[in-house]
Amino acid sequence: MWWEFRQWRRQWLNWALFALGFAVILGSYVYASNQAQQANAREYDTLLAESQQLADADKNLADQTQTEKVTKQRAAIQREQTIISRYGRALTGHRRNLLSHRLAYYRLLQHPAFPFSQRSATVIHQAITRDRYLQQHELVPRENVSALTPAAAFGRSQNAAVFLLILSLLVLQFGGLFARDWETGSIRLLLMLPQERQRLSRHKLGLALVIAGSELVLWSVFGYLLAAIRSGQRWGGAYPWRAVGTRIVTLNSVLLTNMLTIILVSTLVIVLLYWLSILLRDQFTVIVAMIAVLGSGALFFGEASTNLLAALNPFYQLGLSTHVGLRNVLVYGTLMGITDTALILAALVGGHFWWRKSTNLV
Repeated sequence: MWWEFRQWRRQWLNWALFALGFAVILGSYVYASNQAQQANAREYDTLLAESQQLADADKNLADQTQTEKVTKQRAAIQREQTIISRYGRALTGHRRNLLSHRLAYYRLLQHPAFPFSQRSATVIHQAITRDRYLQQHELVPRENVSALTPAAAFGRSQNAAVFLLILSLLVLQFGGLFARDWETGSIRLLLMLPQERQRLSRHKLGLALVIAGSELVLWSVFGYLLAAIRSGQRWGGAYPWRAVGTRIVTLNSVLLTNMLTIILVSTLVIVLLYWLSILLRDQFTVIVAMIAVLGSGALFFGEASTNLLAALNPFYQLGLSTHVGLRNVLVYGTLMGITDTALILAALVGGHFWWRKSTNLV
């Protein structure tokens, strides 16, 4: 294995791709931070629009004869405007009382005296469930934090695009590791060495898995330190990711399933590279074929988002952060793990069969 590693580390492209992985993590963090800021801005714009709608309604009522009914309507509008204004000021000022004002706002939307919001009943219920959870666990709303916590940063950045980029980097790094010996014909010389033939494949697979695992760990540590230093918080995984009915899906649940996803799918990709290299015997063709397989997964993104059977599709798992809140995380993760493990074993068996068949013909 050490000989293969020395050969691998001498190639500048592998180190360039390794450095590019840090750029992917940095870019995903910046993008996630911008998304969070834009979400706050959109929320404030919505509050402004709702406040303006109430102001217009109050102006129309002011032009009418001031009967007792009209007076009560205007008083109700003023109360609603007060609640909206308090929520808006707390949102933009990152005040400590944001949670109480936001909860008061959404409770108002449940039974408004003068309807003014376009938010659906589902959105209102989810927001109240989320804020009650925050109150019970004495958690600070993420809008009050100056930067994303590590858990929030990972949760927002672990999406299909980031996973595809990381897997593509692994394909570019290890595509040549398996196929180069077949492409150059050096496999004949290697098979003449006084060692078991199976050790050749085991060493290369082991090397690829060790390097890929080390890179994933280093990239993750970099992302964690970046978010932890900027936010001043160690983790923040207890924060709710989604409210599904009365159940809260926390960031810890999402990230645990995401971690399992990237480990299993990365292993599957490396094993498939090993299998394709024996079958195609050309480095460029192997890399193109594997990237095409990954890219084809984009055809499945967004399909069957409420169906647990989506866990049986390894490509669909790349969009996990977007859809995991709609499912039972434990059941989904179990199905996903079983599926990926079965695919890995199937690819290993297929690769072993083709290896024996191909080496016997050399």
